[in-house]
Amino acid sequence: MGRMILLGLGLLSMLVITTICGADETGNRSPGCGQSAPATTPVSIEVGGRSREFISVVPESYDANVPHRLIFAFHGRTTPNTQVRKYYRIEQNAKVPTIFVYPAGLIAADGKYSWYTRDDSRDQLRDYAFFDALLVQFSSSYCIDLDQIFVVGHSLGASFANSLGCARGNVLRGVGTVAGGIWETECSGPSAAIIMHNPKDDLVSVSRGLSVRDHALAQNRLQPLSRSCEPRDLNCECYGPPDTPNPVVWCPHTEDHNRRGKFYPHLWPREAGTVIMEFFDALPRSVR
Repeated sequence: MGRMILLGLGLLSMLVITTICGADETGNRSPGCGQSAPATTPVSIEVGGRSREFISVVPESYDANVPHRLIFAFHGRTTPNTQVRKYYRIEQNAKVPTIFVYPAGLIAADGKYSWYTRDDSRDQLRDYAFFDALLVQFSSSYCIDLDQIFVVGHSLGASFANSLGCARGNVLRGVGTVAGGIWETECSGPSAAIIMHNPKDDLVSVSRGLSVRDHALAQNRLQPLSRSCEPRDLNCECYGPPDTPNPVVWCPHTEDHNRRGKFYPHLWPREAGTVIMEFFDALPRSVR
């Protein structure tokens, strides 16, 4: 049976995407399947009356008849999307056809990037509408497996991705983040999560990371009982039985020096991109 996904677009009109076939071995295909791809890869979209920019990466071998995984990667408060694309290293670890989108945050009053305004309610951050609009655009223009949509982030980008994982749990299959917090609210559905955080982090305290973990456990109805699991060098703990469809993995890693040898426990671990992509790969293909 087909599935309908309702996407909130903030000030934009509400749009319902109706998939053209059910979730089976070919994937829960988006309306863009079977259609000619855009002549040029999109780099901007209008949201709330202003142009928003992003980097999109579509495989050279793109096939409009093959449902692609869709991954959104959000940058932090001080690092632009051009830089996180380099150090996240998620593209290099894609084992299935995948489209990557790196949105660009807006500059806030303090001169740093942001995904929200101070007046936003917890359940409707400003750039939820940006995410929603991008999802509509890519699902309409490309062949997307609607059961394989993920978000990734570091620092403020991790906080935003964690929050999306809850607010858009009915859309997102999984979340992979490093050193973030969360704007807690009522979740719209389950979403698997792998959460990395250095206990020595002095920019985003580990207590905020633990809050993300606990929120994810409640969201996915998992007991707070863990077992040691891979990758052990990141001190990872898995929650839920081995066959749980929406696992939560908490990794209080100890990597605390950057490549220049400077103490920086807020960093993105060298293995993080590989670990996150392997986590996504291991998830059951469809549980919705």
